[in-house]
Amino acid sequence: MRKTWLVARHEFSVTTGRLSYRAFVALVPALVILGLAAAAIFQAVGADDAPGDDAPSAAPAAETLFGYVDRTIGADGQPLFSRFWQQADTRFTLYADEQAATRDLLAGRIERLFIFPADFLATGRIVEMREERPGLFDSGGFGGNNALRRFVAQNLFDGQVSADLLDRAVTPYRLSVVEVSDSGAPADDDDGIIDTLLFMAVGVLFIVSAFTASGYLLQGLTEEKENRMMEVLLSSIDPEHLMYGKLIGLGAAGLAQIAVWAASLVALALALGAIMDWPIDLARLPSLGNAAAALAYFVLGYALIGASLAAIGAITTNQRQASNITALVIVPAIAPMWFMFTLLENPDSTLARTLSFIPITAPVTSLMRLGLGGMSGWDVALSLAILAAGVAAAIALTARVFRAYLLTYGQPPRLGHLLRTLRGG
Repeated sequence: MRKTWLVARHEFSVTTGRLSYRAFVALVPALVILGLAAAAIFQAVGADDAPGDDAPSAAPAAETLFGYVDRTIGADGQPLFSRFWQQADTRFTLYADEQAATRDLLAGRIERLFIFPADFLATGRIVEMREERPGLFDSGGFGGNNALRRFVAQNLFDGQVSADLLDRAVTPYRLSVVEVSDSGAPADDDDGIIDTLLFMAVGVLFIVSAFTASGYLLQGLTEEKENRMMEVLLSSIDPEHLMYGKLIGLGAAGLAQIAVWAASLVALALALGAIMDWPIDLARLPSLGNAAAALAYFVLGYALIGASLAAIGAITTNQRQASNITALVIVPAIAPMWFMFTLLENPDSTLARTLSFIPITAPVTSLMRLGLGGMSGWDVALSLAILAAGVAAAIALTARVFRAYLLTYGQPPRLGHLLRTLRGG
């Protein structure tokens, strides 16, 4: 056991001392620093633009000018749109002559020009005149502008309906959605969003970190076989102890990487909250149980991927051979990302549950489902139990491969011979 920890410490120190590892770990903190600098600059510019406390008065907001030509005739023989020209900071100006209105539009004296046709009441059609614009894309009409809607509604219905009904004519409804839990009580959307974003991020970080650490493991094994250092190592340590030490040391390096990234993201959230005056409540983070489950999925998922890649490193004799086979591990591990939209839409579907119970796809799938609240306690327990069994089997099989092939050179073993070795031959 002492030799295992010696190998683990050696692998951890060598890996964390690599320039590529340190640069990769420093990438997220560097992006955080750049983001905070940008936020600080944005906030400072906004503060400079804002009037100070000692300013006698703030300058009034610039008024937006819209022009319109009214060709409608109401029941009393008068045009329909002859009142309520001021709508908040937008003022409507009536033109009797369309040509004069067009000249003002082109000269920039008004920002928009609308024509109300004589058949407006029957068709509801309004024509917007605007300057010709080059390009293939059209930004569309201006019919959705709230000032225009209120101007039309007030002129048509003032005095006939109450102010509340007039507001509903302008804005018929504002839809809000409340999700309910299995007990029928309203669910907390904010917590759900935090959990979802956090576990989605952890899933992505798991993929990146697990494959980074496992890649170092595979690279180290192939290099040690190519330069015959493996013969020296095996003269003083058993293959199993060597394998365990490498898995533990590189797994610790992966956890250190995740810890630095997670701390950087938390620091970013807190700093942005202070700079931008956003409320950040750390008490609304996911529960301790979910956090523990996420950590278990990361550790077991790394152990499974690391053991699988270690077996590949043992049976191959150089980096090129190993790279050609790693797809057998990488592709199934990232397969849940192909079904991301399906999992997001229905995290309790048969597909989601099935992927959660397959060891190689369980870590990423379960992390996504945890964030979406799609996993029960029994699902988590069963998924982790199956994953742990898969890890135990992978480590046991990798140990057999280590004993049989660490000192073989040349071509990888044939499939039949490899299967006999895995069966214990």
